[in-house]
Amino acid sequence: MNLEECIIRIYNVYFCNKLMWGEFDFWRILVEYFLDEADSIRIDCWNEEESIINKILSFSSSVDKESSERMTILTLPVNEKTVEQILYNAFDEKRRIKWFSLFLVRDGEVFFSSEHYGKEFSITGITKDELKWVKCVVPKNFIFHTY
Repeated sequence: MNLEECIIRIYNVYFCNKLMWGEFDFWRILVEYFLDEADSIRIDCWNEEESIINKILSFSSSVDKESSERMTILTLPVNEKTVEQILYNAFDEKRRIKWFSLFLVRDGEVFFSSEHYGKEFSITGITKDELKWVKCVVPKNFIFHTY
């Protein structure tokens, strides 16, 4: 085995949908897969999205209204009730993602983000096989940048 075969390449990927809203079933698949690596979840909502904030407030372990004057930042633990809420109650009546941003956090660092209501994503520290899988799961109208 040569040195190159021993090195596992790690990739970061950013992908976005430049079109307006589309089908977001892939969102649940991505989040469920990467939730296994998360030790907490962060959700950012605009302050005026009070009904959305109130629906997830009971699941949060902390609420931050000070860091950003226009946003409410909720931190949620990764447990069965929270995961169920995130995966099965993430969409509004128009089938759009409810939250402005969702971040998956591991050891204090964000490694997965779904932002701008699911139009932009970034994932850090994934393998070549995971990158291929992500590209298969995400609709073809997304634009990918890998580094």
